[in-house]
Amino acid sequence: MATITKRGDTFRIKVSLGYDTEHKQIIKSTTFKPPQGVTPKKAEKLAQQFAYDFENRCKDYTELNENMRFSELADWYFENFASVELKPSTAYTYKGQYEKHIKPLIGNMKLKEITTPKLTSVMKTFKLKPQSVRKIYVVIQSIFRRGVEQGYIRESPCHNVILPKNRQEKKKMSLDENEIKRFMELLDNKPWDEDFKRIIKVLLYTGMRSGECLGLMWEDIDFDEMTITINHNLTDVGGKHTLGSPKTESSRRVIGMSEVLASIFREQKSYIDKMSAAIGKKFEHPEMVFTSALGNYRDRCSVYHSLKRFTKGTEFENLTLHQLRHCNATLLLNSGVDLKIVSEHLGHCDIGVTANIYADVLKSTKAKVADLVTLKLNA
Repeated sequence: MATITKRGDTFRIKVSLGYDTEHKQIIKSTTFKPPQGVTPKKAEKLAQQFAYDFENRCKDYTELNENMRFSELADWYFENFASVELKPSTAYTYKGQYEKHIKPLIGNMKLKEITTPKLTSVMKTFKLKPQSVRKIYVVIQSIFRRGVEQGYIRESPCHNVILPKNRQEKKKMSLDENEIKRFMELLDNKPWDEDFKRIIKVLLYTGMRSGECLGLMWEDIDFDEMTITINHNLTDVGGKHTLGSPKTESSRRVIGMSEVLASIFREQKSYIDKMSAAIGKKFEHPEMVFTSALGNYRDRCSVYHSLKRFTKGTEFENLTLHQLRHCNATLLLNSGVDLKIVSEHLGHCDIGVTANIYADVLKSTKAKVADLVTLKLNA
């Protein structure tokens, strides 16, 4: 909205058109002098009408930016926004999605040519899983949102875009309690790298994200208070490992540690100390709980591939690292742990996220509660 400042018998009018690529505010200004003989109240009304018309003319000016190509807006976005506001791993992923899937289709189009129906049509062209298409859409949506903020376009065409729905049979999110017990038996009995087994057990016992687990430092483990503090997240950006902050602010949390889990960490500490002593100064990260054989940051992909080799030929060969997190949450919810506590334990941004992800588990839990009440009343 235009700002009006009275100076003597004239009015100074300013209109903000957002920010340029150097984060400097774009201001258009003019002056208005009322006709002689009008009352002060009338002069103010005329100034307001003049300011309204001037603002509309200025906004028409910004439409010239709608002639810019989407690739130009994207270049501005990755240079000025993504590199500053997003986590390096997120910015890297977004840039990869843009270069591979988005730029070839709409990169050369003018912003004013990209409409809601056009984006709906583009979304249909991808021969990918619906969830993958949605990830691409998130990148487009983010770029356009910043375009609106900078005054390149009046509104984003991403409103009401129709995205493909997943019509395939819903995949199983977690193991049930009996399956988890059988998997634990497999971990205990199958001969395999014990260091790998400890990582899997920590994921199961804590519900941590794999990046949080591999980002654990020994200073995060408090054997006196029996707690684990999530302070870091290990990410892989273009083949380079970075120890950064957790996914969100709510991901910074403290979780309890059982005696069984403490025993697993003590075994790991003994293992790391022996490895560090044997390799010496070349052992890069003795401060980390889980490292590679040479003491470097532990690669998440290597852990995933180890899991695939470990479960090959078993009933668990489709198990993923993230499903271990779901297993932990399922056990807690089925045990009657309050949803808010589970949400905080997992590091979700709010309880609604947890309720949405585990809707099926909560539904079955409610049914168990109803049966329990019936059983007690009819005892």
